[in-house]
Amino acid sequence: MLTKIKFSILLAGLLAGGCSQEIEKVGQQQTAVIGLTSDFDTLLELGTANSDALHVIEEMLFLTLCELDENLALQPRFAKSWTVSRDEKEVTFFLRDDVFWSDGRPTSAADVLFTYQLAVNPQVGYTGRDRFVEVDTVITLDAHTIRFTFKKNYPDALLDIQIPILPEHRLANVPPEQLRQSAFNRQPVGNGPFMLKEWRANDRIVFEANPRYFGGKPKLDRVIFRIVPEETVLLNSLLTGEIDLLPYVAPNKLSTITDNPDLQVLRYPDRGYSFLAFNLKRPVFQDRRVREAITKAIQRENLVDVLLNGQGRLVSGPIPPYFWAHDESLPVDIFNPNEAKNLLETAGWVDLNQDGWREKEGETLTFTMKTNADNKLRSDALVMIQSDLAKIGIQAKPELLEFGKLVEDVLQRRDFDLVLLSWKTGYSVNPSQVWHSDAIANGYNLGAYSNPRVDSLLTVARQENDRSKAKPLWCAFQRQIAEDYPYVFLYNQDNPAVVRKRLHNVKMDVRGYLNNVEDWSLEILAK
Repeated sequence: MLTKIKFSILLAGLLAGGCSQEIEKVGQQQTAVIGLTSDFDTLLELGTANSDALHVIEEMLFLTLCELDENLALQPRFAKSWTVSRDEKEVTFFLRDDVFWSDGRPTSAADVLFTYQLAVNPQVGYTGRDRFVEVDTVITLDAHTIRFTFKKNYPDALLDIQIPILPEHRLANVPPEQLRQSAFNRQPVGNGPFMLKEWRANDRIVFEANPRYFGGKPKLDRVIFRIVPEETVLLNSLLTGEIDLLPYVAPNKLSTITDNPDLQVLRYPDRGYSFLAFNLKRPVFQDRRVREAITKAIQRENLVDVLLNGQGRLVSGPIPPYFWAHDESLPVDIFNPNEAKNLLETAGWVDLNQDGWREKEGETLTFTMKTNADNKLRSDALVMIQSDLAKIGIQAKPELLEFGKLVEDVLQRRDFDLVLLSWKTGYSVNPSQVWHSDAIANGYNLGAYSNPRVDSLLTVARQENDRSKAKPLWCAFQRQIAEDYPYVFLYNQDNPAVVRKRLHNVKMDVRGYLNNVEDWSLEILAK
């Protein structure tokens, strides 16, 4: 990950030295330091757009009713057990009575009901609200029993209602429309294994072990996330021992650290895909031929080989290959620069003055491609994409932004031409919050893509309980997206993480890198 700020060797040394002094200050405490290149946006599930923040919310701060094990099977968490009615439309959860908020108040069924009511309230603006569209009623039977009744039974019902539980006593007086701006988002009261201790914006986020955690106090006393925008500085801090874990390392950087006997590389599959999204409100991208030409001009296989060191795979559409609903018939490698040139010619974009760039009606075919500056892999990808597009006469300019500015431009103002990002998928097949037209105003439909057939397929496929009948619907959805070219689908990658060997019992899998953080421990070396 990368910013264009150039750190001097002296400054890098000062940053590393400051971190070292901090670790010495906590003495023999069990303190693990995780390095990231960008800060969190919020610690509220209902408002975050940051995958690391979401991971912390779900694994460190708040409990869900159930959790997924390494085989992606649901296991008890806040709910100690549950029953399903014969018609599979009612699920009754029996909750633990030994779960407390970090301020000492008990967590109860009322908190579960309150969280559900917030999640479906349109004034809150939760982008995952459609997960609850099939929920008919939610009622508390007593302080530790709650029942969800669904309009119909469907395969992903239990998965869809898993959401981090929020404290009613802390948020009941916050108007729903103001929830995303509330102080709670940066000063949360949780019931997970850790509590927020300190948050210094763009510097560090400090979590302390929750002594009230029902599973027992975690082995670590502290987990500190250090925010260092420059990847080179992060790697240096890892090598010198100031940082214990980097959850993301650019594959082409691994050669500089794999020979270090104090480090180990852990690989875990990324649950998502990277993409270039077109802003379909820009006139130039309203012509499907232009979008298709751009897509076919990008040598995506080269991105995988060079940037990922081959540790990834091309994706063909919005449902990744590890889902049962994936359409295997979609072509993966569609690189064809000659066809791209022909498409642009047909669309009226030609190089009239022989300057290397295509024009139409006096306008040059030029646009910007935004991404976050702290992500070196993405910024390098844009440079390679820029080169590919230049070969067919398109002037594409990378624009690297601080992550907060990128969120403002892309997610809030929708001010971009193209943007390079990645989505992390959930565990159920539910792409509506990205692809349904309703998600243009209330979701992650960044490019304002709208197709009535896609809207219909999304609705019908989600409601189909029989997978053998649902899959053709999902395949039709994916084929329609492929025909419309609203995205350039890039790749799914394997995440290489690097961990200092003194940090024990770190396990990573498709669920992420914090799945068992309460079981981590740190070997304290004698000085």
